[in-house]
Amino acid sequence: MPELPRHVTVTAAALALAARGPARLALTPRDLGDLGVVDGAPGTDVLLLPAPPGFDWRLDDPGPSLVGWPEGDGVRVHRVAPGGPPGERVGATALLAGSAASARVQGVLGTDAAARKTVAVLGLGSGGSFITRELAKAGVGRFLLLDHDRLEPGNVSRHECGLGDVGRLKVNAMRDVVLAHHPAARVATSDLRVEGGTLDAVRAFVAEADLVICATDNRESRLLVNGLCLAADVPMILGGVHRRAYGGLVQRVIPGLTPCYQCFVQALPESAADNEISSATSAARVSYTDREVAPQPGLSTDIVPIALMMAKLALVELLTGEAEVFDSLAADLAAPIHQWINRREFAHAGLAPLGNGVDGQTVLRWYGVLLNRLPDCAACGKPQWQEGDADPEVEALFAADPRPPSG
Repeated sequence: MPELPRHVTVTAAALALAARGPARLALTPRDLGDLGVVDGAPGTDVLLLPAPPGFDWRLDDPGPSLVGWPEGDGVRVHRVAPGGPPGERVGATALLAGSAASARVQGVLGTDAAARKTVAVLGLGSGGSFITRELAKAGVGRFLLLDHDRLEPGNVSRHECGLGDVGRLKVNAMRDVVLAHHPAARVATSDLRVEGGTLDAVRAFVAEADLVICATDNRESRLLVNGLCLAADVPMILGGVHRRAYGGLVQRVIPGLTPCYQCFVQALPESAADNEISSATSAARVSYTDREVAPQPGLSTDIVPIALMMAKLALVELLTGEAEVFDSLAADLAAPIHQWINRREFAHAGLAPLGNGVDGQTVLRWYGVLLNRLPDCAACGKPQWQEGDADPEVEALFAADPRPPSG
């Protein structure tokens, strides 16, 4: 008897073949032979039956070393020898299309509402790729992915994709990541760059979405996406890290209610200009004519807290009122802007060490930042507002977190 795996995974495609009649299929070894995968490829290693065999069943084929059949929602696999009945049972898992991947999420949320939502993710770098993966794991049903870039070797230390994806368009690599975690998800992709010449195509993406994640790496593209979301009345989550990723900000834009990204740029221009220089392209934007500025990317561990908050806010925006687990969290995350500090550097160099206390501002904590909509905002300003007037909806929404901007 040849050496056989200790466990077998049978895919939905293989089970579908067996449903039409006995299927002779290949067994692909993984993990030095510990696992065998039956993915529906033809072969002679495994005989997959449409139903359990009878008591008098015997293998009349000298090829297969394993025989299996569906059992409930799973699959049963046994060793088998020519002319013999099913022998020793082998551990087996059925990889069912879509259903098993999202069943646990629906159990936690108590609803399948996420499956009915469409999220557009614009920018699939280190932050955007993490957010996309998390939303796929949370059961979001449809993704619109946009990024013009290809994965480079230097990206993989911070990206959800690895060396095997180098050279691929990020949208194609991330489509595979989404489907690996959520096989039933629908994914549309575009390799356009967000700029003036592509506004019509990007506008179409935005118009189809229930929520936009803006994870682009420059102010110009964020302002363009901000304007498109305001015009389409689609909420947006955007965020980014500061120089050397010493900290970062996350903003939630709800058209007509919260300050938009243009409000943030006008009200806090220094914070808006304090962006990570993560690549040669972003370094070129801030280099002097007589002196280059070197890229200074942060570590993945510095970026993930910001990306995780963006994913959390996305789920709050999508599911509040539909999934009870998010209803109380919505009150906790009511601020329009959230600030995170990774290290005591630059603007936060004077902070006290984290230590054992819970009072005062320290590193490795989130802070809600109150920012009202600006009456003179070039994107969302309301001319009828008078200087000093407050928007009662905004005041009510953020009354639970009256802390002023810090740092």
